[in-house]
Amino acid sequence: MYDFVQDPDRLKDKLFVQMSENYLTNTFPVEAVDWEQEQLEHWIEENKWEPFVYWDNHSILELIEMAAIKAYEFWQKEFKPNAT
Repeated sequence: MYDFVQDPDRLKDKLFVQMSENYLTNTFPVEAVDWEQEQLEHWIEENKWEPFVYWDNHSILELIEMAAIKAYEFWQKEFKPNAT
């Protein structure tokens, strides 16, 4: 299991897992960061949140990925350590 708290280099992975909770009834498990696309889409199929029930799984996966990317970009921009 990954320790996202103690490993700041895993921020992108943590965000990917956390962003899934915005589109699914159950958040991706931590291990999902290593899954192939087919396994991710299967999890999505089994855990779609009601507003997305008619969306295809690949589109929901893209939403999750884009949300994670945008959150990471925001984090890098807003919380970058100040150079002295």
